[in-house]
Amino acid sequence: MEQFFDDVDDRPRDAAFTLESALDDLQCADIDLNRYAARRAAQMADAVALARHNPEVYVHECGTDAADQAERAAVFDIALRLKRSEDDVRAELSVVQAAMRQLPNLWHHARDGFVSMYLVSRAVSAVQRLRAPANATPEQQDAAREAARRIDEAMSEWVFSCSPANVLRRLRRLVDRLDPEPAEVRHTRALADRRVCFDHQDHQMSWINAYIPTSEAIAADRRLTATAKQVKKNDPCEARTIAQIRADLFSEWLRGVGTDRAAQTKIFVTVPVQLLDGERVGGANGTEGTEGVDAADLPAQSAEIVGHGPIDPLTAKQLFLDIGVFRRVVVDPIRSVVIDMDRRRRHATQAQRDWLILQHGTCAVDGCTRLALDADIDHDTPWARGGKTNLDDLRPLCPRHHVDRHRTRAIYRSRPDGTVEVTTPTGFRSTAPPPEFRATDDVTAASVVPDLVAPPF
Repeated sequence: MEQFFDDVDDRPRDAAFTLESALDDLQCADIDLNRYAARRAAQMADAVALARHNPEVYVHECGTDAADQAERAAVFDIALRLKRSEDDVRAELSVVQAAMRQLPNLWHHARDGFVSMYLVSRAVSAVQRLRAPANATPEQQDAAREAARRIDEAMSEWVFSCSPANVLRRLRRLVDRLDPEPAEVRHTRALADRRVCFDHQDHQMSWINAYIPTSEAIAADRRLTATAKQVKKNDPCEARTIAQIRADLFSEWLRGVGTDRAAQTKIFVTVPVQLLDGERVGGANGTEGTEGVDAADLPAQSAEIVGHGPIDPLTAKQLFLDIGVFRRVVVDPIRSVVIDMDRRRRHATQAQRDWLILQHGTCAVDGCTRLALDADIDHDTPWARGGKTNLDDLRPLCPRHHVDRHRTRAIYRSRPDGTVEVTTPTGFRSTAPPPEFRATDDVTAASVVPDLVAPPF
């Protein structure tokens, strides 16, 4: 550790003083980080407000929705500049706008660096929970304003004397006391927000999160545990743990393995031809497995689920071989599909759409991770200006960027590799992603349709 005050003789040099100085610096750095985070959020809000007041900077025609369209374009501009997702920018904007409007004291402390943006966001969520309904009476509106004032006042005191966990616990209790709605009404409102979320992780694994009623979650948890214990008990040779069996059962039930209620969904997997041919999968002597294999013996390209990421060779082979679970189609897009339609039709054919999905994986715009599977197919040269429905003139754009491309002054330009560079009306130009293996280079394209069915419960 760096020694402090080496050139000052009248200062103590013991370890306690050095540690105290280091921790004081750490505390100051934390305050500075909070201050800069609040300042950045405020600058984002100011930029969006300026765009709404001057929509002509971003949009071609200043109609009734020009301000909203300009705000969306400004959010996209900010996301490109800060290299963040648009949803992330919108979430932070929502927090700072609500804090400025409804929590002035807490926001003042945040600007000074004494409150983190995380605690500000939790306070904003509490205020949103107590907001007046759209058709609220004057009394309900007054009650909502009073609740926001009390939250602002309490939080402004707690953040200086309580730990973050204690602050959040006190906040929950305060909100429960201030909420005029009965518990059953709050449950009904929360029930409307039920949903399922997917979070794709490394090593070809993912999390599935479901926001459902607690009674149903407990019932599902108990059924998983009871069934897993029964499987373990009935098979003395079962090597899986209870946790692993629970995860396998969860996946099988959701996918409907062994049932006849099919709800089929198409996904795309690209597999290098040498994987299917068995080339360079084993060791140098042709032995199976990967342990002790030299890097030169491994295939240069890996299989991947289009739009999500690579999968290991054994999993890729299993997708093709396990016909009982997957229906598979191996196609040669060069010889078996019509890829150019010229001016004969405006909309891309299904074969063209599938090939574009395989080629891009996600929306073609720099930094956008929305799946090409759900994207619109856009003409580089607009159809109304003579554009052709050929692969070279088509690219997948997510609905949000498709609308922005035609309704704002942003310039969308395709690069030779198919990615799309965006130049915003304020002059910022998105950067090209680093070169990587493309899904269409020396691969066999596989359209894999899992036999997904409704759960049996």
